Amino acid sequence: MTKSKNGPGTELLGSDSSRRGFLKGTAAVTGGLAGILATGVAPAVGQERELKMLVNSHFVPAADAELKRQLEEFGKAEGVKVRFDRVAHLQLPAVLAGEVQGQKGHDIISTRDGNAHLYSKHLVNVDDIYEKIGAAGGGWTNNEFGKGRDGSQKTIPWYFISFPIAIRTDLVAEIGENLPDTWDDVLRIGTKLKAKGHPVGIQLSHGADSNWILRGMLWSWGGKMVEADSKTVAINSKEAIDCMKFVASLYKDAMQPEVLAWDDRNNNVCLASGKCSMILNPVSAYRSAVRDEALIQGTDRPVHQVINHIMPPKGPAGRHMAAAHQSVGIWKFSKNVDIAKKFLEYHFAPANAEKHLQASAGYNQPLLKSNALHPLYASNSKYYFAPFIGWYTHALGWPGVPTAAAQTIWDQYLLPDAAAAAATGKATPEEAIKKLEKQMTRIYKRFNK
Repeated sequence: MTKSKNGPGTELLGSDSSRRGFLKGTAAVTGGLAGILATGVAPAVGQERELKMLVNSHFVPAADAELKRQLEEFGKAEGVKVRFDRVAHLQLPAVLAGEVQGQKGHDIISTRDGNAHLYSKHLVNVDDIYEKIGAAGGGWTNNEFGKGRDGSQKTIPWYFISFPIAIRTDLVAEIGENLPDTWDDVLRIGTKLKAKGHPVGIQLSHGADSNWILRGMLWSWGGKMVEADSKTVAINSKEAIDCMKFVASLYKDAMQPEVLAWDDRNNNVCLASGKCSMILNPVSAYRSAVRDEALIQGTDRPVHQVINHIMPPKGPAGRHMAAAHQSVGIWKFSKNVDIAKKFLEYHFAPANAEKHLQASAGYNQPLLKSNALHPLYASNSKYYFAPFIGWYTHALGWPGVPTAAAQTIWDQYLLPDAAAAAATGKATPEEAIKKLEKQMTRIYKRFNK
């Protein structure tokens, strides 16, 4: 850890190497005075207890600021010290693994995707507050996320980060096309626009975006990585092979080789710079274009004015997309389990959950039903998709639940590697899927013991 310039008692965990490199800095540690003011004496327990929370740096800094504010407010009310730390999102898995190894660290931790299953033995069962929070928030939009290996709730679902199409509407209009609705539309329109110097930008690389988008494509063709039992490998199918054939056509006709080396920042830059015609990405690409005041090449017109978001494309099996799902849990080695649970109830209370949503400017797509149709999404036409995209969005491991095996396959970028091999001709689609099946079988065999 290194000391921050923001003031005493503030620490930074790692540096942000994510696509949103503008996220820098830290969150502060503070203690409350409510107990002293109420009694005139600082309680001994209050002096000894410190509630520590770890999150990955939010892509909208105001969301972290609001969460920090709530933690501080809670600490003052409860008479406990609090500490709020952030780590770059790509570094979070290593930090969590280190805390499990040493059985020490933070009390409350940000988790995602298959972490609840992976660390099932090390996380507190939160079935009790899961039910309370769900009842107060109108229920959950996803009842499978956050489950441990025993089926109990190990983390509280927080929000998901969706992947609509972000598209240059002016470029589509120039070629006399309507906005794409299907993957065939994407290929046809993308082929025309690539010829005019505006390719499609979909990563076939070791990036989070590639992992999510390719899973959505696979599901849209009717393929699946695993059966609904979350144990049986199901990747080797005609549907999966057909999907890889389409990926190869999309790469050849509508994209450029640079997508093979992209990280999660490059597609944002490609769209905002005016080069790419469309990408699949969270709203951060649009927000970056607004922040940077990027202009359409050769004009003084802001590019964000002609960027819009539409639903992910339909394939032969319908409209599907994967998305990062974020949750929050409590380590079993925490000495503050009760107070940690109390804070989560406080944070997920409707008023505070809404404040966090608003601070994220809609980036946090809620998993509590009461906020799924929040008026915020009607305040900007760029976000019209947001209340509805959850109908088509699945967590890692679908049609099963997010598991440690599914998370491992994601972490090793096995699906992007298969897609890249098929796209570049290093393997036929059949060969690429067969290799992926062997890799997946080994991993599931290890975790299913």
